Amino acid sequence: MVVIIAGHVMTRLFVVVVFLLGGCASLRTTEEPETLPQIIYQVPLPLWPSSSTDREIILDLKIRVGSDGSVRDAAFVTPTGFREWDVQALQAVRKWRFSPAMVDGKPVPLWIHQTVRMQFEPPTFMVLAELACIEANLADSIHTLLGSGEPFDSLAKRFSVAGSRERGGLLGEVDVRTFPAHIRHELVKLQEGQFTKPLPLGQQYVIYKRLARSIEAKAN
Repeated sequence: MVVIIAGHVMTRLFVVVVFLLGGCASLRTTEEPETLPQIIYQVPLPLWPSSSTDREIILDLKIRVGSDGSVRDAAFVTPTGFREWDVQALQAVRKWRFSPAMVDGKPVPLWIHQTVRMQFEPPTFMVLAELACIEANLADSIHTLLGSGEPFDSLAKRFSVAGSRERGGLLGEVDVRTFPAHIRHELVKLQEGQFTKPLPLGQQYVIYKRLARSIEAKAN
């Protein structure tokens, strides 16, 4: 599942992709990829045209994911009918990040074709910290340590491979809709001070903790 965000002018609601209706991939090689790209992060799409009365939007996209997980190109298979919106939406899509496709253990560029259904939902903001590991066993061991009372920030500084490591895993206030659906589903369950189990995200396993808003204020 993929999460995509956009705004709606008339209702001040937001679009979230909740179902991946179909997808395929093509690679300029004779070998089939072992793993396909998975969405890791996406920036918001532009405000949906106020002249539209649609309550559900279908997008048909082609996306070229580079060997580093960046989007190298993107295009609509079927335009929405709002030309300016389409241009702005593709600019946003080109800023998304994926885990790359893998062939023989090596990352490779890949075209993916996805059809998604978008629906309208309000935003959800939380102050979060993350702890990312490459190995599932290590993530499980750290989760056990957290359950026994070990400080999240100390473990993040020791073991996390994320860029937030030096900040003790602190991400700050984020809109949870920027995460893939399986992660968003777990985040919305959290109360302040609680953390998730290790969740797969691309080639990593990530534990998220919900923090009090005062934590972000102290960090700033």
